[in-house]
Amino acid sequence: MWELAESTLFERVEADMMSARKAKEQAALDALSLLKSEVTRAAKEPGAKGLSDELVIQILRKELKKREEAAEQYAAAGREESAQRETDQAKVLQRYLPAQLSDAELESELRAVIAEVKPSGARDFGAVMKTATARLAGRTESGRIAATTRRLLG
Repeated sequence: MWELAESTLFERVEADMMSARKAKEQAALDALSLLKSEVTRAAKEPGAKGLSDELVIQILRKELKKREEAAEQYAAAGREESAQRETDQAKVLQRYLPAQLSDAELESELRAVIAEVKPSGARDFGAVMKTATARLAGRTESGRIAATTRRLLG
């Protein structure tokens, strides 16, 4: 089925879920239970490469975005209690994401990629993006990579 590497992010989520259950922390339990379910489902899909930290981070980002959007919608509809529940769950999920690169760090990393790839102008954007997204996976969003790369390539 799928393999589990030693001491993975998934194992940390499972352990924290059990701790949340014992401590009766409902927001954490709800968020982590749903995350575990989504990751397990994604790992079983055809073409999935097992239960990796990259998969967990990908699902984390997706679930975090859902929570933030739901909180905004609930707040706009005047449902503050529901908005707060979504915000609390988003805070729980945020703890599992790696630290995001600052703008200066992102630009520095992209300058290194550009020096490595040696593009001949903006038309080599795809080659730079391919290398950059592989190198920066999980540390920043691809939209930020693309915008900064376009700016640097002129």
